[in-house]
Amino acid sequence: MAAIPLIQPSSSASRFSASDIRRSIFSTPTVDINDASTEQDLNDEYAGQDEVPTLYLDPSPIGKGTAAESWTRQNRTIGATFRPSTNELAVFVAGKKAAEEVGGSSVFNPSRDMLHDLDTTTEITFPVKQHSSAKDNTVFLCQASIPESRIPFITQMFGIFLNTTAKDPYAEPEVYKRHFDQYYEGIQRNLLQLYESKSDMETAMAAEHTQELDLMEKLGAIWQLAEFVFFTGDDKKPIAFLFCEWLSAHDTSFDVDIGKTLLRLKGRLSHPDFWPYIYQCLLRGMRKSVIFMVEQTLNDETDEDAADALEVFLKALQGIPSSETTIPDGKTHQRHRKWQEECLKIADSKLLKHLGEAAQTAMSILIGDVETILSVTDVWEEAFSGILLYTNPSCPRYELSPILKICSSRYLEDTDVSLIDRIKIAILEMDAIKTIRHCGNFHPWLVAHLADVLQQYDYLNMSQLQLQDIPSMGWDMSIRDFFLTSYAQSLMSNTNLWEATAGYLLNCGHTGKAMLGEWICHVPLESSRKAHKVMRFCKDNDLADSLRSINRVMAVEEEKRGQYALAIQHFIASKDNDRVAKVADDLMLDFLQNGNLDLQDTLASIPNSTLNYHVEFLRSYARFHQDYKNGSLTKAGRTLIQLMSSGKAPTKYWAVMLFDALPLLENKRDLVFDSSDTYEMMRCLEEVVGSQHKVEYLQLLSTRVPSAAPTAEDKEELLSLVRLSLVRNLARSFVHQPRDMDLDVAMAE
Repeated sequence: MAAIPLIQPSSSASRFSASDIRRSIFSTPTVDINDASTEQDLNDEYAGQDEVPTLYLDPSPIGKGTAAESWTRQNRTIGATFRPSTNELAVFVAGKKAAEEVGGSSVFNPSRDMLHDLDTTTEITFPVKQHSSAKDNTVFLCQASIPESRIPFITQMFGIFLNTTAKDPYAEPEVYKRHFDQYYEGIQRNLLQLYESKSDMETAMAAEHTQELDLMEKLGAIWQLAEFVFFTGDDKKPIAFLFCEWLSAHDTSFDVDIGKTLLRLKGRLSHPDFWPYIYQCLLRGMRKSVIFMVEQTLNDETDEDAADALEVFLKALQGIPSSETTIPDGKTHQRHRKWQEECLKIADSKLLKHLGEAAQTAMSILIGDVETILSVTDVWEEAFSGILLYTNPSCPRYELSPILKICSSRYLEDTDVSLIDRIKIAILEMDAIKTIRHCGNFHPWLVAHLADVLQQYDYLNMSQLQLQDIPSMGWDMSIRDFFLTSYAQSLMSNTNLWEATAGYLLNCGHTGKAMLGEWICHVPLESSRKAHKVMRFCKDNDLADSLRSINRVMAVEEEKRGQYALAIQHFIASKDNDRVAKVADDLMLDFLQNGNLDLQDTLASIPNSTLNYHVEFLRSYARFHQDYKNGSLTKAGRTLIQLMSSGKAPTKYWAVMLFDALPLLENKRDLVFDSSDTYEMMRCLEEVVGSQHKVEYLQLLSTRVPSAAPTAEDKEELLSLVRLSLVRNLARSFVHQPRDMDLDVAMAE
């Protein structure tokens, strides 16, 4: 088995019962996992093999220095199961031999215990004497990488999805059709870009580029076929001609260069490729091409009998029904039968025999002989097109099954039917449920967007769906929501696609929004711009819980960088008042220790509309120092008293604030505090002195003591100074009334 590049466990890993410590972290991917693989394909591929397939995981479950052969002899091998809808792979350690082969066993069932979401139920046995390790219980979860060349396609299609899913195909048919058409146009545009860049592709990228081309070609073919069958009404061009157009655009088994080569030859009528080319043109509805070839051959033919036969054959070709002549007017069938009667006469005429049996075969095709049509082609699509064109060109879409059965029984056997063929047949059967099931095994983008459109056209019925990925109990999502959320999960491996991922989940009802609310909290915020973009998305879409979580993460990061103002704002937005208090304390301690006025500058960036009492305390305390510095002593004193009396200032800062009041208390010129102010400060002083947290409160006074290592006696001495100043101020307040010095200064000016 080829090496599979892996990444870290996807978001859906949380639904597995394996514990977090047992999940492995994988290396960065370099190439994509084959999208077309299915779980059944994997089972069929390794059924009956004796050798252990090689699977490269990082870290390896085998372990360094352990030979794979010895690891195998210990009855260990690798098992895996793949979920196509999200491109996820679960790899686990599994037993290889049956219990009876090794003599005695103990049963371990990682798939049933851990892989229930992936519907793997194989019981695994180990010999009794085998020593198990943690790796035997490990589920390695990984997700296919997204090639860089596909990123523009994903983002472009996301925009188309938003425009289309918001419209009603019945209420706004023209508007809806305009947006819907952009899907196929976008696929074709991406294909063109891939073709144009192919010549400039480096050898190392050529394989990935080829895979992308193949994927886009298949997506375009499936999408347009579904559009022709499901979304184009019978009152427009009949499906027979739409299918011919589709076959010409997407089937590469027809070599157009053969026709160019034949036109350059003389005597082309006898060339071995002439009639096979005619057959293919007829079966594919290439009416103009075959008429032109026969006209040129007629002009160059020198044999009169052969020329007469070609002229009669040309007349029959010119009567082939076209999409313009085949309209639902009730007379198309009659005209078609009349034309075929003329063809039958030509086939029976002796004149046509001059062209040989090959010409008779061509006429049998025009007559609509099914066996002849089946005998001249090896491609079921070509046979289906020919039978449809020449047996009933006006056949409605819901009556295609009989023709499909004829073709499938001849060309397709159960063991040979590819996934792409199954999808095509399901579409032509107009079986929306089967179409979705097979598309879900092909690619997550296709099934998600096709399910969205099919549900808008009322093709999907949840009661008809039986998917292994859907739990049998408690399911409350629509088919469309299920596959859209699965597709969104497949995008989660690329963090640059977070907007598309979030947009898809947002359009998947309450379940998708709940998933979005959990996932968006884990989107990496590499820059401030991206962080604000994610938060704005949460705010605009009412993801309140997610917004709080993101703000909390942002706050912690800002706090680590020393951006305290931003940290405070984010903590307030996250409603984490405890963390606001912590950051406010850090700012206050920094201010006390450094003794500068950076506190006010820091708080200036916080909007005044921010309501938080921790922030209000810091603002008021910074304003107190600014007023004191500017000489507004009365104003500073009022601010200080208000902080202490209103309870805005935490008790642990009272000792510091009482010391800050000393210059105002000792002001010899004017009385700043009246008696009531002084009593209030005395009360605060006694609370500090009598508190059981006195030692903690006095610790903050260390910044006010000149000594490098102040002792407890030094701090007590500071309190004594405060007490003495309060007593003096109280005595002065009985004699003198306080004056508004700020007003005196203003009047003097």
